Amino acid sequence: MARPRRDDNKIYLHVRRNGKSTYASANEAYDNNGRRSYRIVDWGTMEDGTVFVPNKRFIYARDSWDAFVFPEGWDLCRFEELKSKYKPGRPAYTRKDRSLLYGSVWLLTEIARKVGLVEDLMQVFGGNADMVNDVLTLAFFPLVSGKSYNHLAQWQRIERLPSADILASRDVTLLTQSITEADRMNLFSLRCRRIDKNHVLAVDSTSKSTYGRTLADIRWGRNKEGLGLAQTNEVVVYSLNGHMPVVYQQLAGNMPDMRTMELVQKILDHCQCPNAPILTDRGYLSQTVIDFLLRKGHPFIACIKADSSMVGGLIGSIKAGAVQMEINIETKNYEAVQDVRYYYEDRAGEGRKAADLKACLYFSSVRESMGLTELDIVLKEQRLELEDLKAQKTAIPVEQELKRDCDLYDITFDDGHRVQAFSVKEKKVAARKRTMGYIAMLVNGMNLDASSAWRTYSLRDEQEKYFSDMKGAMLDGRNPAWSEKGKEGRMFVHFVGLTVYSHIKDVWKRLRLKDQFETVGEVIDEMKNIRCIEHTGKAKIITPFVGKQLKICEYYGLEVPEGCAPKQKKVSSKTGRKNKNAAQD
Repeated sequence: MARPRRDDNKIYLHVRRNGKSTYASANEAYDNNGRRSYRIVDWGTMEDGTVFVPNKRFIYARDSWDAFVFPEGWDLCRFEELKSKYKPGRPAYTRKDRSLLYGSVWLLTEIARKVGLVEDLMQVFGGNADMVNDVLTLAFFPLVSGKSYNHLAQWQRIERLPSADILASRDVTLLTQSITEADRMNLFSLRCRRIDKNHVLAVDSTSKSTYGRTLADIRWGRNKEGLGLAQTNEVVVYSLNGHMPVVYQQLAGNMPDMRTMELVQKILDHCQCPNAPILTDRGYLSQTVIDFLLRKGHPFIACIKADSSMVGGLIGSIKAGAVQMEINIETKNYEAVQDVRYYYEDRAGEGRKAADLKACLYFSSVRESMGLTELDIVLKEQRLELEDLKAQKTAIPVEQELKRDCDLYDITFDDGHRVQAFSVKEKKVAARKRTMGYIAMLVNGMNLDASSAWRTYSLRDEQEKYFSDMKGAMLDGRNPAWSEKGKEGRMFVHFVGLTVYSHIKDVWKRLRLKDQFETVGEVIDEMKNIRCIEHTGKAKIITPFVGKQLKICEYYGLEVPEGCAPKQKKVSSKTGRKNKNAAQD
């Protein structure tokens, strides 16, 4: 083995031979249980014995190029060629002649530029265009192909993705492992700068089941997919202005939603996100979370349980006829508003403080009817299960589990842990019926009436649909091969893809493109047959845009590449006698 790397912040390369292969390598120090050890790191290969050919690891380490020390006699023409790529001007194509599908990738790339994502990525990676293009390739690939990364290299042979080189599995691994937590947070900070304090931020999460056990965050929790698998929780914070994501975080699968909010707030603070209003579901809300948001001075809209003490009195007044609800023609809800004085614990030593909140209450007879029917179904299902267990004299190993599953019944057991008797929890059922059909919201620091609060919160329904689409389009399924190393990189790539996808879907919905394309995927597929033709020593050629492809560019505000749009017919400037058939003034 060659000498260990010296302690002068330089990377000394040497030739390493392994069978028929020759590598340009260096020794890297690492901590081995308190002891300093060394391992060999390959930074490229040697062609014809002397020509240094940089690999992806070397390209991704652009900020450290000045630290590399090359032995005398090495031919560095490939390295000089690589450095020249970052100089102004677009060099002529120097690789193999090819004709590849390009339109879908062109659309995704142009949208990434339009929303400022390419600019942000270039800043995160210090102008390393190769790394930016490789990230975009990983982010775009699931959107254009619907396949896993195992098919990436094969797909690159038929479709022109941003990466100039074919990305093998080891390249994908290397890329994701080279992206750090600092890179991820830097990107979040840059995206946060693109929103203002008037944008409402929506917080949403979903569980992602997995067969693997290699990630530290994989835990058993309340599975939102209804599957008997361990899971991780994926949290996204969106600006509802265009449904653009600003933060994406993976959490332990057993972390309750209400605990998530504190972490989300800390991340937003770290990213110097504007003190924008936060929109949350009732799963995130607890007294602790409310106190936390009030201490931070955060405006918020939060859905709360209708049986909460903050609205319980209002429902009682409505049922007693003391308060009248007004119908909203647009939402088909009956609405009522009540001011609420809320006391919360301020910072240690400063005691309790009062906050003036607004409780908005909504009622629908349709929701009430559906809720009552569903309640009757659950009551019957639980009764039939208990009757069967009692008749079969089935022993219940864990009594608490049955009590949880049949929560609308009081259950008694005999000495053999068998169901002996059961009866309906009349008070619990009555309490549910009392609030059936009601939806309650809590508003702080926002000048909204009941109707405005409802319209704002209803955007969250779209948020959940976006998230569902994102899971299908971007997440890697239930891959058991995931490892902890590279997790930040995977989340980084998912966030990039989600950002582009979100803009496409927002325009698709807002401008009613769904009248022409049933799904966002159809918008992307419509562009696919546009080709990019590249010949050695020549500039690339993009085939013409036609039909709906031109309309897509118009809807998304994208400029058709030069020479790809239909030529405008020249209008004749000839003058002469007016046509005798022309209409008279």
